[in-house]
Parts: sequence; C-alpha cells; structure tokens
Amino acid sequence: MKFVAPGFYISIIEQLALFSNFQVFNYRIWQFATYSFLHASALHLFLGMLILYWFSNLFFTFFSSNQFLKAYFFGGIFAGVFYFIIANILGMQSSMIGSSGATVALLFTIVGYKPDMRVNVIIAKVPIYYLALLSLGIDIFQFFTDNAGGHLAHLGGSIFGFCYGKYLAGSLDFSFKPKKKSNLRTVHKMNPTKNNSTNNSVQQKIDVILDKISKSGYDSLTKEEKEFLFKQK
Repeated sequence: MKFVAPGFYISIIEQLALFSNFQVFNYRIWQFATYSFLHASALHLFLGMLILYWFSNLFFTFFSSNQFLKAYFFGGIFAGVFYFIIANILGMQSSMIGSSGATVALLFTIVGYKPDMRVNVIIAKVPIYYLALLSLGIDIFQFFTDNAGGHLAHLGGSIFGFCYGKYLAGSLDFSFKPKKKSNLRTVHKMNPTKNNSTNNSVQQKIDVILDKISKSGYDSLTKEEKEFLFKQK
C-alpha cells in the first residue's frame, strides 16, 4: 500500500534535487542548497550521517559551532555550484542529491587549517592530509567510472573547505581592505666609518689648538680658533 502517489515524489525531486540540465534546473537557485538534504536510500543517509559524525568530532577539535555551520552549509552550496558549472562545461545531463560535498568540506577545512594533525586509522596514526589525498585520488579515479556528479561535488567541497581552513589559519585574506600606512618615521642611520673619521678630525684640531695655548697662551689664538673651541664645549 502506497501512502503517497509516485507523482508526488517526482515533483519533490524536480524541486529540490540539483539538475545540471539548465532547462530542468529552470533557475531554481534553491536547489544549490536543498539537494544536500535529499538521499537516495536509508543506507545512503546512514553512511552520510556516520561520516558526518566522525568528521565533526575532528572539526570541533579546533573550531566552533558557528564555524561548523559555515563550513558545512557554504561548503555544500559551493559543491553544488562547482558540480553545476563543470557538468555543463562537460555536457553532462544528470542530477545530484546527498550531503557528501558538504561533509568533505569539513574534512578539508581541517586539512587547510592543520595539515599535520594526526588521526587514528586502524592501528596507526597518520597525518590528516594523507586521508585528504586518498579522498581526492578516489574521486578523480572514479569520476571516469560511475557517479561523476557526486565526485564533482566532492571536489567542489574539497576546494571550498581547504580555502576556508587556510582563511581561518590566517593564510588567506578575503577582506580586500587596503593596507594601512605605517605611522613610523624612516630613520636614517649614520655611517659609523664616516662618523668616526669626522670625530678624529675634530679631536686632532682641538689637540692642535690646545698645544698652541700651552706654548703661546690663549691670546695667541685666532678668532676662528677661539670660535671653534667655544663650540666644542
């Protein structure tokens, strides 16, 4: 016994799934967000939630709930946009559902922020970027075999997550604000060699004047010599 007519499910998919065919997409821009809340089966949903739980525990090692929401939802939207653009460039006519693009964005946010973080994998601890490289390798390889749309979403989520992680680490700046000019003055240092040479010349002249005073008295000095000696006091 069916509780809802099949046409109802079809209409839900048409409205909420993300279609690469622009005529089917028909400017339903909300599909870039809603596709990630649909799943093909209970198993698909369970596996997505299991991976989300694991990545979330790693994510909260460094980040807040607010940053989690940004990484997850904006990562999912970017993954959808990336899929839509690349699929149209390649001429792919397909649809996409699932939260894996948003979930992968969480992993790559950690990778961008702390690539040397070590995680337990079976019996050993490995840097988290090993898992990131493995994930990228699987998506690139399987793109040519099956579920090309899903793998495009993973790549889009990876790009967003990595950039967001770098931004949180302070390595990227999206503010585009002009740099403030420094209020510090430029200080010009004197050449020590030149300064020493000048001091030696002055001291020699003083010694000559003092020697003249000791022999002939102060009155024997010229006006220029007296002024020079007065300035050195």
